[in-house]
Amino acid sequence: MADRRPPVPVPPARRGRAGIWVAAIAAMYLVALWYLDRDRNILYRLAEMAAPLSACAALVLLSYGCRYQRWRSVLAAQGHPLHSWWRGLVAYLAGFAFTASPGKAGELLRIRYFNWQGVPAQATLTSFIFERAMDLLVITLLSISAATLVPAFGLLALVILVLLLALLALGCWPPLARLARALAARLPGAPVRRVARFLIDGGTALRPLFRARLLLGSLSWGAAAWLLTAAAFAWLCHTSGITAHWPLLLGIYPLAILIGALSFVPGGVGTTEAAIVLMLVACGVGADAALAIAVGIRLASLWLAVLVGMLSMTTLESGALAAPPAT
Repeated sequence: MADRRPPVPVPPARRGRAGIWVAAIAAMYLVALWYLDRDRNILYRLAEMAAPLSACAALVLLSYGCRYQRWRSVLAAQGHPLHSWWRGLVAYLAGFAFTASPGKAGELLRIRYFNWQGVPAQATLTSFIFERAMDLLVITLLSISAATLVPAFGLLALVILVLLLALLALGCWPPLARLARALAARLPGAPVRRVARFLIDGGTALRPLFRARLLLGSLSWGAAAWLLTAAAFAWLCHTSGITAHWPLLLGIYPLAILIGALSFVPGGVGTTEAAIVLMLVACGVGADAALAIAVGIRLASLWLAVLVGMLSMTTLESGALAAPPAT
């Protein structure tokens, strides 16, 4: 059985910097919300949505289970099955603590917690890259039903396709991997070169994961997860009196997430909300109502994820789920 490293607490300074990062983004979000609330009564509208928002949160939490099942299957395919379902789940959820980061790179915090369970850093990185690729594909497919609301959707889809093909080529075509490593060696600064090599190694390790059964299973779990979140958004719109067709509503939230991701704004904060508002307004929804829905669904998704991640990270760092002794 793989050796499990005992938990070593994160240095207080590092935890403090990470906490400041999340607190700063949350504070800016709250200030923006307060500013908008002055004339639009957003907080009052959100209070009226308390019941449907609770249902949305429940659906989002269920989606985490689907994502974790995909994560477990990807780790197992790399020869690193998780021996404790619950400890693995908490380690996975801990990554959400810093999901409000460019490209969700903060979720690589999982490297630390899965390393405690005997999973090498490279396997966690490869799983992360694979997960992001599957999410991009699923989100793009789900967004098609709302494509008419964004004239540049074709361009967005093309960018995603190019990214996925480049990732596929990196994993399956050794000459491209060698070229990428040669370019990484020319980057300025030793830390930058190390990070670049680490990421390239993660991409080249994807090749064993390109198997039909694993791909279909991963796409199924990913589709289930994102459909649950999209359904939460559609339900929130329905309970707010919006009469647009459900296929259209199911496509709006994934498309907004896609736009937010391509903006490279941490967590898509602001850009995702703006995309939701613009698309709902295009459907005939009032701007104030659209803004309340956009903020509400983000509270029940992005900020719920951050909260769950923080609680999970605290649980792990406190040793409440200490690793069992190696056997």
